[in-house]
Amino acid sequence: MTGPRTKPGILYVIPAYPPLASQPFVVNEMVEVGRAGHALAILPLYPGDQDPVRHGTFEALRPEVVLPARLLDAETMCLAVATLLRHPWRVLATLLALHRAAGFNPFAHARLAAVTPKALATAWRLRRLDVRHVHAHFANQTADCAAIIGRVAGLPFSFTAHAYDIYSQLPRLRNDTLAWKVRQAQRVFTVSEFAARRLRRHLPEAQQARVTTAYVGIPLDVFQPAAPRPAASPMRLLCVARFCEKKGLDTLLDACAELRDRGVPFELRLYGAGPLRTALLERVRRWDLAACVELGEPIAQEVVAERLRDCDVFVMPCRQDETGDMDGIPTVFMEALATARPVVSGSVSGIPELVRDGETGLLVPPDDPVAVADALERLAADAPLRERLGRAGRLLVEAQHDQRLTARRMLALLEAALDGTEAGGPGA
Repeated sequence: MTGPRTKPGILYVIPAYPPLASQPFVVNEMVEVGRAGHALAILPLYPGDQDPVRHGTFEALRPEVVLPARLLDAETMCLAVATLLRHPWRVLATLLALHRAAGFNPFAHARLAAVTPKALATAWRLRRLDVRHVHAHFANQTADCAAIIGRVAGLPFSFTAHAYDIYSQLPRLRNDTLAWKVRQAQRVFTVSEFAARRLRRHLPEAQQARVTTAYVGIPLDVFQPAAPRPAASPMRLLCVARFCEKKGLDTLLDACAELRDRGVPFELRLYGAGPLRTALLERVRRWDLAACVELGEPIAQEVVAERLRDCDVFVMPCRQDETGDMDGIPTVFMEALATARPVVSGSVSGIPELVRDGETGLLVPPDDPVAVADALERLAADAPLRERLGRAGRLLVEAQHDQRLTARRMLALLEAALDGTEAGGPGA
């Protein structure tokens, strides 16, 4: 990253380093934080796998410091003990409060126990770093770690809540650690207003403004608006997703069978990986869709941009799964609309904040393949509608999801907190 380091350092607590290919939004934000002049330190909870998919935009991430990714080793334990001896009351009060909030949920207690040594060791290491704020991406274990670091090191902390980290309800045992973190954080960011409303319930009305919607940003220089494809048959559909229940890919394939039976010419390229791959291949075989549906492997951001330019419609009929998990606003929807391609999806979670029915795309009820087929048939027959939705989508992404703007908006709030100009601190 370029730019002089003129502002206080920020420690980012993220799931893994190197960053996961499925989380480009985390990298996009950190790149902009560095460009804004903040010294950037990164604490990964775990070492990143050698993911075969690497996005070119990740090359712009050059943090000042990357702290050890190992969860537990001899050095970590020694530093954790040293922190306990130096700040016994801070450590014990913080851990007692978090474990009390975990209630009778053994999974929550185990999650806290797993990150505690690393958090305490990091609090010690920060004594030698110019870090004045701790921020975590995701509201679960990374936010647990950030909360412990912040409380013990005497630094403000914040976190960004996304999707599974706040919606998933399994195991169904009482666990109030999320509510505790919302109350204690200097700021809480969410990737949709839908999620913000849910988290504000944990705060008294006078403090609810501390929960702020911070839309995910994408690199608009990578995803440029493309002219519509020349009128041709068949209609070209694209979906890039993790192969899991909440993406509604079984519904998508059922809709493809419906389209085929109606005589609507189309072809679908579906890229990704995940636990449902075998089931999806079986569904393609069962519906005899091999001639019009291609299941590919995960692809890099730059290839996604190419495939978007070469498609007519992006489709992913999202749903809420059996655990309560659902998408926030999929980043790939932003990429599709930035390319001026309309999106068809399910009307769940924060998706309608981006895929606005009849304005930037078409929304359908979850788990309804006939409704998906109806929306796709409508778009297949109406090229001007596809073009109008795509143009409006590009304008909305420019205003709402440009990574430079989203990072600046978030940083303005964090810098106000660092400067002491923001009223209404964390609750007890």
